[in-house]
Amino acid sequence: MRLVRNAPCPCGSGRNAKGCCGRALDGDPPATAEALMRSRYVAYAVGDVAYILNTTHPDSPHQGENRLAWEEGVREFSKNTRFFGVDVEYTATTGTTAVVQFYARLERDGADTSFRERSRFAQVGGRWLYIDGVVA
Repeated sequence: MRLVRNAPCPCGSGRNAKGCCGRALDGDPPATAEALMRSRYVAYAVGDVAYILNTTHPDSPHQGENRLAWEEGVREFSKNTRFFGVDVEYTATTGTTAVVQFYARLERDGADTSFRERSRFAQVGGRWLYIDGVVA
């Protein structure tokens, strides 16, 4: 998928990509954990591997993995998955930590691979970062 700047943002916010997640992917840090979650969904959809890696918290279990293998896994997932939308179901922020529950609608090899995840986020240096998530 390619991010079309004047088309509706794939995150489902109702805004165009240029004024929504496109800004985050261009380097403007999202102001909330929910906005970060939405921009990460879009990054997966368009194959922006660097964005996924750079918005992952240093204490995330992903950071302990082989970085090249992690990068290739993200690239392969993005390339072989069709992204149909994401629905935010719940957001709770307490200071510099947050939880966002979402439902991502996906397809891989013709099969529905949609899932619900409860993700944890934390602010580091004023920027929200993804820590980890539990598929519900």
